[in-house]
Amino acid sequence: AVELATLEWVSWFNHHRLMGPLGYVPPAEFEANYHRQRAGQAATV
Repeated sequence: AVELATLEWVSWFNHHRLMGPLGYVPPAEFEANYHRQRAGQAATV
């Protein structure tokens, strides 16, 4: 039960909570956008 509760909390922490310093998006979404942007820049260089 503790393992499941921990996994649920980690999922919420990374995929659902909104972070003000990141523009009120979840950390996982911010990171995905960052990597997508970097890949687009690398393709144009």
